[in-house]
Amino acid sequence: MKSVVSLLSLALLLASSANGAQHMKKHYRRGPSATFNQPAPTTTGAVPPPLASAVSGSTIKRGLSFNDVSLTKDFTSSQVSFAYNWDSAHEGSLPEGVNYFPMFFSNLPDHSTQWMDNANKAIASGSTHLLFINEPDLSSQGNTSPQDAAQQWMQFMQPFAGKATLVSPAITNGAPPMGTGWMDDFLAACAQLGCQVDAIAAHIYDSATNVAYYQSYITDLGTRYKRPVLITEFGASGSVEQQQQFLQTMVPFLDGLDSVTHYAWFMTAVGNLVNADASLTALGKTYVSS
Repeated sequence: MKSVVSLLSLALLLASSANGAQHMKKHYRRGPSATFNQPAPTTTGAVPPPLASAVSGSTIKRGLSFNDVSLTKDFTSSQVSFAYNWDSAHEGSLPEGVNYFPMFFSNLPDHSTQWMDNANKAIASGSTHLLFINEPDLSSQGNTSPQDAAQQWMQFMQPFAGKATLVSPAITNGAPPMGTGWMDDFLAACAQLGCQVDAIAAHIYDSATNVAYYQSYITDLGTRYKRPVLITEFGASGSVEQQQQFLQTMVPFLDGLDSVTHYAWFMTAVGNLVNADASLTALGKTYVSS
């Protein structure tokens, strides 16, 4: 990240990386991105009404984040509606009826060079959403300033306006200038350039016992940005039993929150949602049945 983070925030950020150390094949995606006990953001900085509406409570909002597509095979489209892998294409097949959401991970050549072709192919194959820069407010991930991200949006996302739902960069729940501070600046820069940002993406990590924080933070994202919200990563530290209790509360909450259209637990990996043979773990079963 290009913004200066306080020593306290940096210490918390480093501590959080010890949770769920999963690695992307190309992106080296490690575990939970930012675990902070910060207050929920204020509801300032209103933006124009969304161009895409939130989904109804009967729509399946639950999704999968994955590195290895073979580990998704025991999920069904009656349990999950979408999946993504922090990339703009994937090898192998997702379960029938599960929509793939390609992502423009960053402006590095190994992501940007093939983006236009891959995004066009994905849309032609039925992809409904395009995701943009993963955690731009974090130096080990997207590492992009709000102003640069807005410029990149006009080059790589704006050409797809009207062809798919265009989703903002996925911010962490770090304290400003990360998180909502970063998003506020991005949307302000976008307003000057004429970006069409249809929906907001965000990640959130904290303790499994801190459910009220999750609920307050996620609710406020919809109020603050007046667009549909995708929680493309969420996780909670604690024992498996605590995580199950967390999901039994949070999944119904997210399903019932009108502003949230999609959400994905971090992540579809061995020892997390699935076993080595791709069968669902106890936590995976809780995720799809709550």
